[in-house]
Amino acid sequence: MPEDGSRLCNVAALADEARQVELAIPLERFERVAPQLAATQGVVSGSVALAREEGRIVAEVVVTAQVQLRCQRCLAPMPWPVQSTSRVALLESEAAAAEVPAELETALVPDGRMRLADLVEEELLLALPAAPRHPDAECPALREGKQEEFAEPTQRPFAGLGELLKGRPKQ
Repeated sequence: MPEDGSRLCNVAALADEARQVELAIPLERFERVAPQLAATQGVVSGSVALAREEGRIVAEVVVTAQVQLRCQRCLAPMPWPVQSTSRVALLESEAAAAEVPAELETALVPDGRMRLADLVEEELLLALPAAPRHPDAECPALREGKQEEFAEPTQRPFAGLGELLKGRPKQ
């Protein structure tokens, strides 16, 4: 049965056992993600597989979700599928980050204990677009011909600069 990832875990012990923890976390529990969503109903599924690699604790974080975002073109809610995977080195100090290979993300775990839901939340944040938009063919604003309402006139402040420079004597 999946956990909700809210309890503190000793990541070193889980890594030594090469454990994989299955998670099912309600979207409403993610305080940093919630402001970006149009609705917080639903569950994020994921897993965190911990192991030791070259003496480091490494977590492979897999996140799957269907979230509701707000289209930045028409402001209507839109479904957004999330399927993301990353590998994260769990470090006890910032100084250890310099030795981590570039292909690994890093997360600070100063006392060796953390909530696995925090790794899932971070992965979900990274997977969300900065400015979500419907595909052009699906956006109600474009389908209904409202793009003129949102379009601003193009300003070209340097359009006449070339002509002005042509008439000026060379120095």
